Amino acid sequence: MFFDKKEFDKKINELRGKVSGAQIKVAHNVGEEVLRLSQFEVPHDTGLLQNSGNVQDTDVDVIVGYNKVYAARLHEHPEYRFQKGRKGKYLEDPIKNNLNVFRQYFAEGFLEFIK
Repeated sequence: MFFDKKEFDKKINELRGKVSGAQIKVAHNVGEEVLRLSQFEVPHDTGLLQNSGNVQDTDVDVIVGYNKVYAARLHEHPEYRFQKGRKGKYLEDPIKNNLNVFRQYFAEGFLEFIK
């Protein structure tokens, strides 16, 4: 019996493409949710920092962040006290507090995209 490796390779490559596309799409969706949740925690005075939040897709991953020169400093100092109950770790905490939800997003997203 002869095994046609070309057909097998073709199907593997199709699946690889679907998984890769699903990975970026699901990661982008998770990034958007992290950004949404962080909007409730990011320090807010004039709104410049809060309004600079974005989700950026790259070839291999997704970057969620705020684009002001002081964003990292405010994020990395949870001891700072801000008005309206806002705080540091405004990206890290929503991720930590919702890790199981994000895992579920990935599981469901992969199943949806590889069908």
